[in-house]
Amino acid sequence: MEIRSDKLTLFADDELQRLHETSLDILADPGMRIMAPSLLRALQRHGATVDWTKEGVQFPRSLVERTIAETQQEIQAGRKQRILNGVVCSKSEWPVKAKFSGACIEYYDWQAKQPRQPTRHDLIELVRLGQALPEVAQVGNPVMYLNEDDGTPVEPHLQRLKTAALIAQYTTKPGPTEVWNTRELEYLMEIGIVVCGSREQYLANPCFITAKETIAPLILDKDAGEVLLALAQERLPATIIPMPITGASTPVSLAANIAIGNAEILGTMTALRAACPYAVVGGGVISGILDMASGQAEFAAPEAILQDVGLAELHERRYGFDFGIGGYTDAKYPGVQAVLEKLARFWMIARTGRVNFPVGLVNCGKGFSAEQALLDLEVARYVQEASKGISVTPESLCLDLIRAVGTGGSFLAERHTLANMRKAIWYPLLMDRTISLSPESDREQDMLEKASARKKEVLAKADYEIGRDGAREIERILAQATRALSC
Repeated sequence: MEIRSDKLTLFADDELQRLHETSLDILADPGMRIMAPSLLRALQRHGATVDWTKEGVQFPRSLVERTIAETQQEIQAGRKQRILNGVVCSKSEWPVKAKFSGACIEYYDWQAKQPRQPTRHDLIELVRLGQALPEVAQVGNPVMYLNEDDGTPVEPHLQRLKTAALIAQYTTKPGPTEVWNTRELEYLMEIGIVVCGSREQYLANPCFITAKETIAPLILDKDAGEVLLALAQERLPATIIPMPITGASTPVSLAANIAIGNAEILGTMTALRAACPYAVVGGGVISGILDMASGQAEFAAPEAILQDVGLAELHERRYGFDFGIGGYTDAKYPGVQAVLEKLARFWMIARTGRVNFPVGLVNCGKGFSAEQALLDLEVARYVQEASKGISVTPESLCLDLIRAVGTGGSFLAERHTLANMRKAIWYPLLMDRTISLSPESDREQDMLEKASARKKEVLAKADYEIGRDGAREIERILAQATRALSC
């Protein structure tokens, strides 16, 4: 498939350097608050100024620059950064490689037209749906396993493990899930090894782990720091995702938002590499703006998308790093606003060379909707088709055919039309291209109604379930984790 290769560019080279220099200035003064003692000790050994009372770190420019240079050298030698998070897009190539993930605490029930806490059945249904959709490359935790089907809450310390165990049973495409502390990491790894077949295969394509977030401005909390360090020590990808909000945790300036977010990533990367020299650290961002009219943080505003794309450009062009761009919508439920925001975001992200879109997210990432996921896939296919551009060749110009049909003729009955009708023209699954007959029949063709019907069709054909031996091993791991983590 021929895809246009022109990239979206926001900054001149000198502007990228200015953003980089400002991030280094921020790390030097005021620095960061890093609440994990192991990282503070490592930074102090490497020449950083540490205020143990305030958990503050001021980073020497040379230490940060050395961290960047060493990471660049490793990447040039063939080592890959892995941006392991289910709600951001990293470097990828067409065709669409969607992600079913999000760790959402709400499931949008289309039949009831309202959100609610997800159940075991909801998670299974979404995992089976992601498994059956060919455009979906990764199936993580679209929703968290918060409640049993009878409404009984899942114990909080077992939610991540029970979520991963359930996902493992119903998909061959396991992706990122949540890790809240180092104690549960070993069990999540064991489940991943069962799914992948061996430790070597698991390390080559890890699952059931994800990124951690800084707290803007300029804080890395204890749990996040310890989990990232544990991931690095296990030779797993360590990904840090800032969430700076313009007008709240950063100045009302898109450039300042980028500089602070970048400082948090570089500071965390430097801390992890100081404590674990072989750490593979990647970054991403889910930035937002504070809507002064509503007082709400918004993640799909044009400015938020520009901030995300701008920080990705800084990492790609100035450092040579991969980078994850967020995929949230501010729409509370599936519908027009969600589709509009997803189209704008997917289009911009695609122009940066990222097409592993997170789908299904609503309500600023709090909720997941199967129907919205299917709409998002329609949007992603639309963007893919529009990105092909137009090929101008003797064959595509069809001069001989035009002469053969002549003036006033029709090309409908030509063999060329039959041979090319599905190659040259895209036929959507959910959009309504029919002639209007009546309001009632038109409403039956509504995209959301068609998405709901398609969900049922796809689920009716979804039949994967892990084998008996794998299921027993996962049950054993879960039982062992339950005993250990309940102590």
